[in-house]
Amino acid sequence: MKITQEIKELFEQVSVMALSTVDENGIPNVSAIASKKIIDDSTIWTIDTFHKKTLENIKQNGNVAIAMWKDSIGYQIKGKAKHYTSGEIFENGKAWILTLKPQKIVKGVIEIKITDIYYLTPNYDLAGKLI
Repeated sequence: MKITQEIKELFEQVSVMALSTVDENGIPNVSAIASKKIIDDSTIWTIDTFHKKTLENIKQNGNVAIAMWKDSIGYQIKGKAKHYTSGEIFENGKAWILTLKPQKIVKGVIEIKITDIYYLTPNYDLAGKLI
């Protein structure tokens, strides 16, 4: 699944998104993400500064979903997440965010490989439809 130009534009406009995870017992968790970046058409990074339950869930079950919306347009991006605290992905993610937010505490980088994208738009024809 690839991110379309329309989705990329909305991703850049939305300042805070919801990142959902689930633990091994199916208990959901949602956290807010603001430090996020599209790396390529199928990869997103977000910076870990405050995540606790989110990281526990990713270690147990890498399935995640991001919900983003502005006005009456929205998308749900599903994928597989991995958390990095060292190595190339961590160093590149840290360098990227520190150029934008020099005081940011970077505990890790969450890389999400996109598997599916759905409309989150409140529209009878589009809501829940796979893109």
